[in-house]
Amino acid sequence: MNDTSPEMLRKLNGLYLSLTPEESFKKMQSMCSTVREIILSQMPAGLSDLEKRKLLFEIYYRQNFSKEEFEKLKWRMFTDGNV
Repeated sequence: MNDTSPEMLRKLNGLYLSLTPEESFKKMQSMCSTVREIILSQMPAGLSDLEKRKLLFEIYYRQNFSKEEFEKLKWRMFTDGNV
């Protein structure tokens, strides 16, 4: 879905292109942190840190793999102390 007008999209792209690499990195890092906080705020209360990490991992990466690939990857990431 894209509800941004072409004019605003041009302005936004111009803004991003005017940033230094450091400014751009900090802006993207800030956006990622904000998204993470939003996701964490929607999780059920009482989850352990490990449960939160597993859920974040699923939210971020499940769509990038087949179900079988994802389950193998998740198992490797979260078993035998690999957290």
